[in-house]
Amino acid sequence: MRNLEQIHRSFSASRMQTYEAAASLAPCRIHPFELYQWNMQVSGAFMLPLHTCEIITRNAVAEALSLRHGPSWPWQESFRLSLPSSTGGFNARDELRRAASGCSSTASVVAGLRFAFWQQMFTQRFDQSLWAKTMRTVLPGSPDPAHRTRARAFTDLERVRQLRNRIAHHEPIFGRDLDEDLMTIARVVGLRCPHVGQWMRNHETVSEVLRRRPGLPTPPATSPCPSAG
Repeated sequence: MRNLEQIHRSFSASRMQTYEAAASLAPCRIHPFELYQWNMQVSGAFMLPLHTCEIITRNAVAEALSLRHGPSWPWQESFRLSLPSSTGGFNARDELRRAASGCSSTASVVAGLRFAFWQQMFTQRFDQSLWAKTMRTVLPGSPDPAHRTRARAFTDLERVRQLRNRIAHHEPIFGRDLDEDLMTIARVVGLRCPHVGQWMRNHETVSEVLRRRPGLPTPPATSPCPSAG
């Protein structure tokens, strides 16, 4: 316990306040840094599902764009002008310009675009111009009409994006419904490929870490990942 106290003091008081408050409400006594450590562990465990989800999503969208605009879609002016150009939030048009600048291959552009760009491609404005004729090809795991799949995917990707950003900025995630987060990721991955979904299910360690949550209600023992397909 003394070591935990010394480690605790090495982190800022403002950073530890959230964990101290949660630890004080735990049904059994825990040190705030135990919760902090677990938060780090579960954040790390989410990297495999998040990695899988992001790569699967961007590859699906890139394939759809290639089908509609050709393999050089990042440099097609008609496509660029179809993107939203917000002045107060994320600007997909500027994001594509930034990623394509100085790049000579579509693969390099795909790797350079941020997650928010791929999510933006699931907004309603692309129902007809992109998804109506490509959904079944690039996201064959969907049982629903293209516009419903697109809408659900946008909502799911927003949840994934928020989780991803909190982990990237070393923020607390223990207060989230992490079972639902994992289910959401699995649902998105399953749209693209049930085999990848099963592989992720077999190799993710989030479920195991959730069962070791210190001093807080233990999530149900059932697997949070639905079987893909």
